[in-house]
Amino acid sequence: MNWTSEVTEFEWNQHFADVQRKGPFKSFRHRHELRSERDGTSVRDAIEYEVGFGWLGALVNWMFVRPLIRRTFLYRQRQVERLLGSAAD
Repeated sequence: MNWTSEVTEFEWNQHFADVQRKGPFKSFRHRHELRSERDGTSVRDAIEYEVGFGWLGALVNWMFVRPLIRRTFLYRQRQVERLLGSAAD
């Protein structure tokens, strides 16, 4: 699948955001938020997207897309913790 995104916001040690320019969604915006904490840095993902296609897209989103996005970001979170460590380590 071809997916092209563009970084549209960047603030050092605060956040950066990217938007889909070409891809499977009607629109997709992903903001990576960083927050310094006593034991390290936390990362939060804020995602806004539209599947499109009216009620059919809403059904597909509910049945497939939303669960897939949740699983994808849960996997990503686990990999970041595995690679970089977590406050619990």
